Amino acid sequence: WLQPLLLSTCLFELRAVDMAWFAGKGGGGKGWGGWGAWQPMFMKKGWGKGKGWKKVDPALKVWIGNIPANTDWKTLETHMQQAGKTKWVEAYKGKGEGTGSAEYSTAEEATNAITMLNGSQVNGQAIQVDVWTKAEKKEDAATPAA
Repeated sequence: WLQPLLLSTCLFELRAVDMAWFAGKGGGGKGWGGWGAWQPMFMKKGWGKGKGWKKVDPALKVWIGNIPANTDWKTLETHMQQAGKTKWVEAYKGKGEGTGSAEYSTAEEATNAITMLNGSQVNGQAIQVDVWTKAEKKEDAATPAA
């Protein structure tokens, strides 16, 4: 009668150790402190260190306007590379539909793009290319102007 009692106690200990390992506690003194390096993706904290959004000198960017609705960034990129090697080209969708931006390596390439490509044709429509200016924040209507 003693042997079944020892066997059931042993199984209980194993189950407790296993449960402690899954709960991330203890590990029965064996150095198994939870998941360790093998954490599931949903248990990890954050997405890495990342660099965040890079700050770009406005002199390297140009604003593009009057872009036809069916134009994608790739078509715009091949057109904008006539003035120099582009680093980034974007044709905005949604609220900014019909506009876009392009980033060049040097300020000279950006000014060359403005002079060379302003009024040029993309998908049968003349586009506007101008200097990049950051959109100003709108003031609240509740705050009176001084």
